Amino acid sequence: MTPVPITVIEHWHLKPQFADKAFEIMQEMDDLLEDNAHDSPGWAGHARFFKLSSEPTHVMMFYTWATRAEHERLLKSETPLLREFVSRYCIREREVEYAEELPVDV
Repeated sequence: MTPVPITVIEHWHLKPQFADKAFEIMQEMDDLLEDNAHDSPGWAGHARFFKLSSEPTHVMMFYTWATRAEHERLLKSETPLLREFVSRYCIREREVEYAEELPVDV
């Protein structure tokens, strides 16, 4: 049986002074990690970024990944790459959730 891709949801919590620069900051993060992610065997497509209207320091990323195990390997490889970025721009480490899409006919 072929594994079903998962959806990864990342929550980034920016420091308040960076709320109005979320686009630039998340682009910097993407540029920092892009090659690492795209070279991974689990990569299954580009991420989408959303800034919450009710909480402009909260940025969410949604993307598909081949398997949770592959993604967990990616996260481990990203930790040293993100150390300075998180310290500079974020109030805490990103939070990661996994979701399985339901094939509801809409």
